[in-house]
Amino acid sequence: MLLLVIEVNIIISIFGFYLAWKIWRFKQILLKLERNLSLIENCTNNILTKTPEFLQLRLQKVNQLRQLYQQLDGQVQQVQQVISMFWLLRTIWLRYSRIWR
Repeated sequence: MLLLVIEVNIIISIFGFYLAWKIWRFKQILLKLERNLSLIENCTNNILTKTPEFLQLRLQKVNQLRQLYQQLDGQVQQVQQVISMFWLLRTIWLRYSRIWR
């Protein structure tokens, strides 16, 4: 009977040590996870704090490009009008040159 009690206590002790080891390993994994998440949070925080200035600068650049596009679009329309006028003059010239021949 005494042997049975000692054996059960040894089994319980071994199971307790195994459980304690598993809990310790789980704690180590959680600590690593916490460190990684903390690093990720710091990195994203650094990025996100710089984002408003970055977006504001990009918005200014986009507005500058829109203004430049509007200027160029006006110039393209003027060039198209000039080309259309030359084309019309060419057509008129070709008609009247046939008549004069």
